[in-house]
Amino acid sequence: MKRKLPLFKRLQHNPIICIVILLIAVGFYYYQISENSFTAEVIHVIDGDTIDVLVVNQSIRIRLAGIDAPETGQAFGAKAKKVLADMIKNKVVTVIQVDKDQYQRMVAIIKLDELNINQEMVRLGMAWVYTNYNQDYNLPLLEAKAKANKTGLWSQSNPIPPWVYRKQLVKLK
Repeated sequence: MKRKLPLFKRLQHNPIICIVILLIAVGFYYYQISENSFTAEVIHVIDGDTIDVLVVNQSIRIRLAGIDAPETGQAFGAKAKKVLADMIKNKVVTVIQVDKDQYQRMVAIIKLDELNINQEMVRLGMAWVYTNYNQDYNLPLLEAKAKANKTGLWSQSNPIPPWVYRKQLVKLK
């Protein structure tokens, strides 16, 4: 009676099966990468660093990665929201998820064609680099340039970062 070879040994002797398994593995790898990015229409701009997008008839709230825009009641808060809305509202963007925040919002890089919107908000002086959560080495350079040129919120004599403003609000309550 002829003994069957173990599965691994049989696979070694059949190159077609090996190629099929390799192709499946490569496909799965690329599927995992593309799971983190998708296109969506921006349906609402909440403030200068938060948007809602529509994906398969479902609204998803997204926080822009690495930046912190002025709060709504703060100087430049309304302006930051308007600038962001003018750039991307009702447009199809690419969303590249990098994390989830403490409120379970998706944290992402937003691109309109090749334009990185997160970087653009900092370049225009509409947001600070959120240094505790930043992974983009370009953001501090863009912020330094905006600050040197007194662009946007940097035109103020003493701009208050949103994280300081939020702490002040909590103390007042």
